[in-house]
Amino acid sequence: MKRPNFDLPDPIWHPTKEFLDNPYPSLAQMRQAAPVMWSKAGEYWLISSYEEVNAVFRDVHYEKGFQRWKTVTPLLKLIPQLAEQLQSRNRSMLNVNPPDHTRLRSLVNKAFSPSMVSGMRDHIAEIATKLIDQVEAKGEMDVINDFAFVLPLTVIAEMLGIPVSDRERLRQWSHALTEALEPSAAMPKMLMAAKANKEMTDYLRPLVEERRKNPASDLISALVQAEEEGSKLTVDELMANLVLLLVAGHETTVNLIGNSVIALLRNPEQFDLLKAQPELIDSAVDEFLRYDSPVQLVRRMAGSDLELGGQQILEGDTVMLLTGAANHDPEQFVTPAKLDITRQNNKYLSFGAGIHHCLGSSLAKAEGRIALSTLLTRLPNLKLKNVELEYRRPFALRGVKAIPVTF
Repeated sequence: MKRPNFDLPDPIWHPTKEFLDNPYPSLAQMRQAAPVMWSKAGEYWLISSYEEVNAVFRDVHYEKGFQRWKTVTPLLKLIPQLAEQLQSRNRSMLNVNPPDHTRLRSLVNKAFSPSMVSGMRDHIAEIATKLIDQVEAKGEMDVINDFAFVLPLTVIAEMLGIPVSDRERLRQWSHALTEALEPSAAMPKMLMAAKANKEMTDYLRPLVEERRKNPASDLISALVQAEEEGSKLTVDELMANLVLLLVAGHETTVNLIGNSVIALLRNPEQFDLLKAQPELIDSAVDEFLRYDSPVQLVRRMAGSDLELGGQQILEGDTVMLLTGAANHDPEQFVTPAKLDITRQNNKYLSFGAGIHHCLGSSLAKAEGRIALSTLLTRLPNLKLKNVELEYRRPFALRGVKAIPVTF
């Protein structure tokens, strides 16, 4: 079938530095010209309007799975580690469809319920306070490496029962896995991700065996018990979902905290408003999630021939949901380019929607609220150093490498 030609470049295929620094003008141009656009470069659809992105999230005919691997399918037989990683990642609840998705999600859902998260708030606040204690006397810090990274990784490691002392290794593995999420990811990054996936699995395996012998009150023990009961969770599914929980449990929250701090420092009137009215923290975090979403790109595959935004989507087509573009759609949000921490009825799509709505959204928002409240209370004179911020790749997970500040 001949694909429509909109004569527009695909900004996410090989994102430039200018695009990474501020993708929203380019995304707005794309949304206005073609909210459902075919990319010749990536051979996928780019979906940029709120209405269509929301519709795809909620339509089970758009399925999960690692679609981009189909571009390297001929190589999988030649490079076994790629095939091994593909099989592993496709066993996680992030990349399966019902009924397997329903079964896997139900096993870990209780650990991330709002009531469970509520019971963790004091401990999260204690961790945040200790991190500020360690840097307060210096008068400066890197918000990412000294605070935003350590907080959520400590929380998820403790939830799983993993030694927090291993967090730097976990961080390196996590970065290797996420960097391969770029639509145009080259073979070296894919091989690094495959290596990281194997090393992470090898690291987790003895911890799982220890929990079999000596169960504890952590999530690994709970999942091991489910696996031993049979039919609920296989060994391979257990390992794949532990990797997912470790990576997803901190990567996006690091960026939520970092992007929020940048937004406040670049909008001092909003910074002053939040300091004057700390009770606005809930709506502020919602606005930070909309304004500069930690997740900019989500993939789906059409399970059948479908119509979307006046375009014919064929069975097997990959669609790229641009959540950041959807969150800036003026058809849904008034003055979307403006940061407004008092914004009401803020139905952003940063956590997705439908059956795959982010399982850890309650935990991520709680960590974001506590982290920012702690920063504003303890370091009210926070100022960005005169440096250029460098945004990390991939574009799918939006965040900077460092935020050097003084206070």
